[in-house]
Amino acid sequence: MINPLDPQVESAEQVRDRVLQAVRHLSVDQLGTCDDFDFSLLADDAFTLRETAFARVAARVRGIARVTESLGS
Repeated sequence: MINPLDPQVESAEQVRDRVLQAVRHLSVDQLGTCDDFDFSLLADDAFTLRETAFARVAARVRGIARVTESLGS
């Protein structure tokens, strides 16, 4: 859902859309998300700054909330 190699922070809508795409192939009970973007491997890059990491976590949380609304669960 999140691409740590892309300096652009995903929007909540992008996260939602990616999760909903995955739901087409997996049941909801087989799908999960977490905040391990492996930023430590890229610690020298500008887009792995703390602010970027927190922005991505926030986008994931908002995106998952939108998935929950979309699926009605």
